[in-house]
Parts: sequence; C-alpha cells; structure tokens
Amino acid sequence: MSYLETISLTPHHYDTDIVDVLKNIDEIQEGASQDENFLYFRSGENIKVYDRICDHRGGKLSIKDGGARCPLHGWNLDLSSGYYTNARCTKDPILEINEYELDSPLVSIPRRTNRLAAESWISEQITEIRFINHACLLFKMGDISFATDPWILGSAFCNGWWLSKSSPLDAFDHLNKCDFIYISHNHPDHLHPESLKKIRKDMPILTADFSSGSTKNYLQQLGFQDVVVMDFASSLIDKKRELCLSVLKSGDFRDDSGLFVQFGKFKCLLTVDSNFLNFGKLPSVDLLCSSFAGGASGFPLCFENYTEEEKKRVVTRNRGATRATNIANIKLTKPKFFMPYAGFFTEAAERDRYIKDRNLKNCVEDFEDICASYDSSLLNVNKEQEFIFEGPRLITRKQNKTEKMSPSNFGVPSKFNSESVDSEHKDKVLDYFEGCSFKDDLLVELIPTNDDFSLSNVRFKLDFSSNKYVFYDHVNKADTFQIDAQNRGLRYLQIKVRKEELFDVICNGKPWEDLSIGFQCRIFRVPNIYNSEFWFYFTNIYVGKNVVTSTPLTL
Repeated sequence: MSYLETISLTPHHYDTDIVDVLKNIDEIQEGASQDENFLYFRSGENIKVYDRICDHRGGKLSIKDGGARCPLHGWNLDLSSGYYTNARCTKDPILEINEYELDSPLVSIPRRTNRLAAESWISEQITEIRFINHACLLFKMGDISFATDPWILGSAFCNGWWLSKSSPLDAFDHLNKCDFIYISHNHPDHLHPESLKKIRKDMPILTADFSSGSTKNYLQQLGFQDVVVMDFASSLIDKKRELCLSVLKSGDFRDDSGLFVQFGKFKCLLTVDSNFLNFGKLPSVDLLCSSFAGGASGFPLCFENYTEEEKKRVVTRNRGATRATNIANIKLTKPKFFMPYAGFFTEAAERDRYIKDRNLKNCVEDFEDICASYDSSLLNVNKEQEFIFEGPRLITRKQNKTEKMSPSNFGVPSKFNSESVDSEHKDKVLDYFEGCSFKDDLLVELIPTNDDFSLSNVRFKLDFSSNKYVFYDHVNKADTFQIDAQNRGLRYLQIKVRKEELFDVICNGKPWEDLSIGFQCRIFRVPNIYNSEFWFYFTNIYVGKNVVTSTPLTL
C-alpha cells in the first residue's frame, strides 16, 4: 500500500468573508459600464451585474467598444447576453435587477472573498526543498519525500522547447526514492514521457481529477500502476505527521492544477502554470512557487492574422501580464518567500530562430524589486538550489554542487523532409480524423509543410460540420477553402504544420497543443477567434488510446 493510500481524504474548509458593496443604481448608465468591482449592463429598467474576472486566464475585464475586453488575450464579453463573442463561452451575472421592483435605488451587491483554511498545526518541523530543473522540485518532509513535474532531459512540445539548464546527475536516483510524484497537468514540460520512462512504474502518482481524464489516462498509458486522482474539494491529511496535500484547480477552462502543501506550521503553494488558481481562494503561505517567464505559447508569434508590430506589442503585454499575475498572487497569499520556477526553457533549435529572437521572457531577477515591495524574499534558483525551513523560517540556503548531466541535444528530426506526403501517412491522417467524432461549425485547412513553412503543395480539408475529410495533392487557388467556409457560414482555421511533427502527433496520439505551444505551426483564422473546442478536444479528449484508427499508432 502506497503512502497516499494510507492518509485520509477530508473536505476543504474555507474562511469566508462576504463584503456587501452598496451601489446606487441611478448611477448605472444605459448600456455597458463598470466600476472597480463590477461590470454592469442596463437595458431600460433591467440591469445585469457581473464580476470583472475573465473566464479564460483570470484577467480583469474592462469596458471597451460597448463590451468588456480582457487585456491578456483579447476575450470580448457581450454584457447584454453574457456570451464571449470570440471564444464560444458564457459568463453568468451575479445579480439581475429590475429597478421598478425596488423600494430604493441603493442595492447591496455581494462581493465574496474566500480563503482556503490551513490546518491549525503549530509544530515547527524541518522541510527540505531542492530545485532540480524547470518545474521539478524535490520535497523532504520528515520521513516523506515527493517530487513535482519532472522534466529532466530531452525536449518538449514537439522539439520546440529545450531545457535552458542542465539537470543534476543524481536527479533520477532521488526521484525513484520518492514516496510519490505530483503531476500538475498533461503538458509535456510537466508530464514529460521521456523523463517518466526512467521512473519506476510502481511509483504512486498524485494528479488532478480532470473531467476529461487527460492526465490520468496519459500516465496510465505510460505504464504507471498507481495513479491517485484528487478532486478539487478535498485534501489528503496525515494527522500523525501533520502533513496536508491539496490539489487545486486552475480558475479557467483548461486542464491545469496547483498544489498546496502544509507540514506542521510550514505552508507552501505551487501555482505552477495555473491562472486564477482555486478561483482566488488561496491561503496565506510561507513559500509561494510560480511560473515566471511567460512566452509559453505560440500566441501571437505563430498567428498570421497579426502584423510584426502587433506581435511585438502582445509579447510585451504578455510579459507584463505574467508579472502582474504573480504580483496578484503575492498580494493575496502574503508569502515570506517567493520562488520563480517552471520557466527554464529555450527555443534552441535553429529552425525556431524567428521565435527565439522575438519571444522575450521575464527573468528571475525581474522579481527582486517586486518581492521587496511586498515584504517577501526572493529565492533565486540560479544562485541556490537547496533550501531548508524550520517551520516557517528559512534556516539554510545553498548551492547544489552535484555534477550535471550533459547538455541536451538541440537537434531536430529530419525523417520527413521531402515535399510530398506519402500514401501511408495520408491514410493515417484521414483515418485519424474519421474516427474522432468531433462536431463543430469549423472547417480546418491542414497543410503539412517544411521547416520554414514555405511548402504548401498538399493539404487536408477537415470539415467538422459534416465530418468529411479529404486529401488534396494540388489546389488551384490558395483561398478556395476559406471561401467555401465563408459561403457555408463556417469558421475557417488554416494550420500550416511541420510534417514530421504533425505525423508524430497523429501517429502517436499526442496532444495538439504540443504543436501550437511548441511553435511547430503557423495559424490563420476567420474570424480571428480562439477555437477553444477544437484545441481542447484534440488536446485532452482525443489523445492516446482514445484515438480511433484502423492502423497501429506508431511512428
């Protein structure tokens, strides 16, 4: 019986504070408006009230052009209907008012603030934390040890990401001695198959109970026999050791999670890559660990709807948004120490020079002044990698001098470097989509191409409205599929993708977001909106053994 099976599951407890905000509805103008706390939409005597949190990445919605726009990724909310106009997602009002039914123009609007309650333990035990690489931390709490998200060697996201640091030579020795490993989500810089191949298959794995099963299914397909999925409403509590583990949901529609750990009096929160983690209901902690770099997306650099100047502005804005998200979490959790992690990757392959030159990121040192402003101390893993706490107090920090592994090979596959697509791979692609059962008002023009995306002599027409999938070895007019989509009232999505990476994803049932996040494609869309259902389905649902084909999935 593994350690995780010996400790009890207990529902979360929250310290709740509801602040009633008094609002004079006579001040609410016709149409869309806002104040510091809420968004409003008035149509005559009827008023809708919304919070200002974007349902995508937790950004703050602001009125623009008659609707509400998120500054992070441009999501637009139609306040009259509650629909996001460019994301096929809805937002519910927190209050609907008819002013003729009120005795007074003063309305009390509830603004709820919840904080995850920590256990009332007071023992000051020793916690040892070692940074291994990227998002991989090694925790030792008494006689229990565990690790997080091991990406130790090789590349991720279809050879688009490479570790910018070398891992310690003893990394796998320590990982294989752990009592369990926590995997936050199924992105390959966190659930990294090549690294996990070197982990014993009876290793207990703790992960989130996503409704899609994306992480659990992937881990089981990799051969792990003891995958423990945690719901988002409970904690694993070992009262004897005074150890608590809580897997928390990212506050958006993505399959992502973070981890809250308490050992005696010591409290630590790992937000990983999550946005608006646990919907902002976070405890005060001693140590906050969070991704920091930004640049972890193909947007906007891989999207052809934008000019170079527009891309430059979005990249700059996204870097600022990443810092702003961390500032918000620091203000919310009031950590004594802040550790930037999960951002040590680079676009090392020469074919991705365009991305590397433009995809500017934050560095650890950017957070020095931020931490100082909020009475928090920066733990810089570029300088020290080992930290020892006694209760909430940091008593030791030092550099780990273990010998490093050899640097990763920054080469890329060259198996598919011809201009054509052979019949075997053409049939595999058609077979793959014919078994997918995905339905949407979407036409995708899928173009297998070369490393610089200049070849486009063949393509697949993927009509998800009628579930018809056709291969073309020649197209007379480049815009013929786009015109067809517009004439039929369908959204149009063109994806140019490097052949070898496309066929790797198709033949091995990998997530499609690996292609976009890994900079392996160039995307054009009409209208210029995020086709969330497509990317979610082919990233979290139709992957691994869920892929239906008549031919073996192997490359």
